[in-house]
Amino acid sequence: MADNWGFFERRTEQEQMRILVNMGWRQQKRPEGHSELLSATINLMQLMKEQKDRRNAVQALERLESRLEEALGAALQTVYIGRINTAKRLEFYYYAPPDEEMEAKQRELRLLFRDDRIVFYSKPDPDWTFYRFLMPSELEEMYIHNAQMVYALIHKGDHIERPRQVYHWLMFRQDEDRAEMKQAVEHMGYKVEDGKVPEERPEYPYSLVISRWEDVRLETVNERVGELYKLVDTVDGRYDGWGAVLRLSWLKRIRLGASRRIGAIQTLRRWLGRSEERS
Repeated sequence: MADNWGFFERRTEQEQMRILVNMGWRQQKRPEGHSELLSATINLMQLMKEQKDRRNAVQALERLESRLEEALGAALQTVYIGRINTAKRLEFYYYAPPDEEMEAKQRELRLLFRDDRIVFYSKPDPDWTFYRFLMPSELEEMYIHNAQMVYALIHKGDHIERPRQVYHWLMFRQDEDRAEMKQAVEHMGYKVEDGKVPEERPEYPYSLVISRWEDVRLETVNERVGELYKLVDTVDGRYDGWGAVLRLSWLKRIRLGASRRIGAIQTLRRWLGRSEERS
């Protein structure tokens, strides 16, 4: 079974969506015969009226997500592909094989989840068109990696709200593009650093390493990555990642000091979108 979940935000003219999608089916063969798209929608406005405490509401939704996956899998042999979360609703999506008793089974599911007031809907989608809609763009994949990076920092004990020098790697095909972008980012408040071109990027022989003093909260990182990605794209450049030094509490530093010198705190850097890793 494919299992490669990614979480990211997508803004449209109508709304902001938080999308969780199992990207594993992009590389693996899709389950045979699963041509029916099934959705289960929950009214979040109603839920929040009933659950005043946000933490309790989140826990209730997590339990409901597990119950739905189990019940739909048993009744319709579904595979769970992802969900969309907006301010007003939460939608879970599945693919199932065609079933002559689909409507009858959906009625049974509505009865089973009547207290949760879930709206079920299904339609044919043999080409998995909706799954492709859920799949992230190149920039949205960077947002997924940003989330993974920030969660890794938190796991290591980092105080992500504390400012520090955050570095970004930009790469270009032409030296004049690099010079143009150097002026642009300086006007945007970035500091230009020295940097070398990675050997695995010969098609982008001109690099620019820049930094900015700020926190590494996910919303901050996503904003910076988004603006830099769009900026270098105007000259056919490449945004190649970001990195920052850990900012730990004094207690965490003492614990780390037992195994290594405090001055050797690891600098994290991530490289995005290697062509050989993309499908």
